[in-house]
Amino acid sequence: MELAQALLDACLPGHGARVDYDLDVPSGTIVIQPAPEAGSTPRVSLTVGGVHTADVTLSIRFRWFDHLDALEVNESRFTLFLADDRQPLVRFEFQEALTATPQSHWHLHAERGSFSALLARAGDNGSGRRDAARLSSLHFPLGGPHFRPSLADVVEFVIVECGVDSLPTWRSAVHEFRKHWRRGEAAATARQFPAETAQALRALGWSVQPPAPAEIPAQFATLAAG
Repeated sequence: MELAQALLDACLPGHGARVDYDLDVPSGTIVIQPAPEAGSTPRVSLTVGGVHTADVTLSIRFRWFDHLDALEVNESRFTLFLADDRQPLVRFEFQEALTATPQSHWHLHAERGSFSALLARAGDNGSGRRDAARLSSLHFPLGGPHFRPSLADVVEFVIVECGVDSLPTWRSAVHEFRKHWRRGEAAATARQFPAETAQALRALGWSVQPPAPAEIPAQFATLAAG
């Protein structure tokens, strides 16, 4: 939560968002997003030349995993809107739950005749739920759970590619956020692939030994061999 707030404060002038969290103890989840106001969750304001021009919504859900003794991202959603417009411009989404769509993906809310023609000719081929008239119905894969876009990627996108106002400290803030993000994702990847992680560490000269078999969670037992 503190990292997200620090990133927004150091990058986006007048964004107006106060990042908060909502803890649900029974489900073991924590949701990080702007603090609700008047019953609704406010957007992160983006300006161009000091004029409110666009908004970003953000929501990051963490879930506690007892067998890993760790808190990991369960779901994240970042959406870019034109100010006062209900229809998104682009959405970056991640869902841990396995569905017919890629876990990590983005939706582009734009239309092009050639793309619609391709989708119309493809008909019902493939497994995606697509609408030939809406390019936003496509799910563009982004590489899986540990390669999903972070809040820093969204901030960099709106500053560099969309040209919204930024503070002089934005580059260093993005770098600092990514440093923590990558370390956290490296740890999560190591927990998911302990055998491969151990092998890589041994190749670097580390001495790594597997735990006693009884201490290995059942779902990872086959990964710990070697």
